[in-house]
Order: sequence, then structure tokens, then C-alpha cells
Amino acid sequence: MLKACLGHVTLFAENPDLLAEFYRDLFGMEIVGRASSGSSVFIGGHPREENHELAFIHNRKGAHIGLKVSSPGELLASYQEVKARGLNIFALYNHGMALALYVPDPEGNLIEIYWPTGREDYHPPTSDRLTWRARQKKD
Repeated sequence: MLKACLGHVTLFAENPDLLAEFYRDLFGMEIVGRASSGSSVFIGGHPREENHELAFIHNRKGAHIGLKVSSPGELLASYQEVKARGLNIFALYNHGMALALYVPDPEGNLIEIYWPTGREDYHPPTSDRLTWRARQKKD
């Protein structure tokens, strides 16, 4: 059985800035990042412990729950388990501050399984494939 804990929730928002301000003002959370286009805002209550705990995005398909694993080995085990169960991997991303795989649950809700790298920079998702196999030396 895989082990992961809830790291963050990303919700759809018609107005990400307005929703982030609501949570900031009501719960004392801190806005820790935002897309320059205004399409997403990231907030957290413990920004030194977790990059963000809530995100608001203006893209329904990007709404998801983020489940955090504690090591690259656990992320690899998650990838292998997802593949073994025949689940469709929606995407593999290197966010800079995290490596992640995205998979839908049986009802179509998107799950991000991620390992925080410890880097503090954020990169919008890239479509580069992550390679899990060790590179072979060429003779």
C-alpha cells in the first residue's frame, strides 16, 4: 500500500485573486505566489513548511488534490503502482520545487502525487517526460 499525506488542494476559481484574498483575510493565510497572468494564486498557512496548501486556478481541468510522498523512492513506487493497476497517467511534471505525477481517481477527480525537491523555485508545468530508468552507459 502506498503512503501519502494531503499536501494541498487546488480549486477552480472564476477570480483566483478574489478567492485568495478571502482565505487570506478570513484565516490569516499568506499569499505565497501567483501567475503573472492572474490565472492562479497560491496561499498557505505554513509557507516555510509547505510551498502552498491551497491554490486557486482559472482552469477547471487543473483542479486537483496534492498528495505528498516523503522520498523519490516513494514517488517511484507510486508511479509503479499506478502503472500496475492500469491507471491512466495524465501527466508527469517537474515543477522545480516538486516532481509530480497526475492520475485521475475512479470518478475522474485529478490527483497529484508529488515529492518536494527542497528547491524553492517554481516552474510552470513542463511537458517533459520524467525518466525513471537509469541511463545506460554507451560502450
